[in-house]
Amino acid sequence: MNIIDTIVADGNEIFRYGLSSILRDHGAFNICSEVDNGALVLTAYESVKPQLCILSFSMPEMEGIIIAKKIIDKNPGANILLMADKTDRATLNEFLDSGAFGLIHKSAHQLELIDAAEKVAAGERFLGRQFSRMMTEEYKRLARKKKHPDPIKSITKREREILGLLTEGLTSTEIANKLYISPRTVEKHRTNLLKKLDLKNTASLVRFAMENQQTLL
Repeated sequence: MNIIDTIVADGNEIFRYGLSSILRDHGAFNICSEVDNGALVLTAYESVKPQLCILSFSMPEMEGIIIAKKIIDKNPGANILLMADKTDRATLNEFLDSGAFGLIHKSAHQLELIDAAEKVAAGERFLGRQFSRMMTEEYKRLARKKKHPDPIKSITKREREILGLLTEGLTSTEIANKLYISPRTVEKHRTNLLKKLDLKNTASLVRFAMENQQTLL
């Protein structure tokens, strides 16, 4: 079995000790440095050049995400596993921008920790269960958005003008006179708007225009 030289960095002594103990007990990891201060992680990394660096998002002196970026800038391809305190989209986005190979939450089961550590040490990507679920939901959301694009974006400049005049209570003839077009053209635009917005009548068009006034400007 290849032994993986590992740095463990976390500001909480109890958590750091527990994390190191789990890795040591597994037998594949040599904890060559434990660091409790973000500013010292860079020095420890350059001194040890480990195969794996497990780094908490929240660190005293310097945030873990900043440390990860600094390490990767100097050591492209560095095997960094980030451990997060939160499971939100901002955390996921920061991880994706950092260049680190892995992300798990601090509440992860020890089996997930070992799996993540081994994969990241081997240069593989790893996303913890909670973040993987979040990523899947984001893909689904984007797919739905692509399948059902925002109808407001498809409204032309002329159609926006007509919508605005409809909210003022003008008839098709009055709108035609104001825009120097025929009433028939106004009706055609009105019909197109109903189709684009999946609405049934002029009253619903007016209501839609009033509810989305800021977006339509």
